[in-house]
Amino acid sequence: MNAREQLLQEALKLSVADQQYLAQSLADHLIACIPQPVAEIEGTNPDEFCQELIRRSAAYQKGDAISRPVFEWLAEFRTRQQGERAN
Repeated sequence: MNAREQLLQEALKLSVADQQYLAQSLADHLIACIPQPVAEIEGTNPDEFCQELIRRSAAYQKGDAISRPVFEWLAEFRTRQQGERAN
């Protein structure tokens, strides 16, 4: 087991409240670490990008949004891109 897996196993031993705190702290940290400027989305500024991340995170936490594994989303995205390139 590598260090990352060990850390995950330790986190999973925490109470649900502590897991929620840890997850929120990590989400806040990741949002704060977004490089300035964010150029991935043409026509938006970094503040708008960060606000959208915060909005989506809050919606997910309230149960208003769903999530799915990133590998599933990436597979769908790549398939969609290949289809667009073929046309």
